[in-house]
Amino acid sequence: MSERVSPAARRRDLIALLVLAAGAATAIYGYLGLHDMAFKPIVRDQGHQAIERAISYNNVVRAGWIIIGVGVLAVLWSFWQNRKSANAAR
Repeated sequence: MSERVSPAARRRDLIALLVLAAGAATAIYGYLGLHDMAFKPIVRDQGHQAIERAISYNNVVRAGWIIIGVGVLAVLWSFWQNRKSANAAR
């Protein structure tokens, strides 16, 4: 049986998906930056700057994973709210 989905439930699902997508985009950006650096030769004079950039990209990847974690929590929260409202309607 299908039930009508409330606008609030649709908004929760949309927010959860947007947070997940933002986290994935952030992590992919960081990985691509690290990948790009890995295939370029590091010149000795610019070695320190390259290390700083690599650390920065690594931090971006970590932030992406944290945002993905928040997105997973948002999905679980949305699922829990949908279950709770479905049980209350019965």
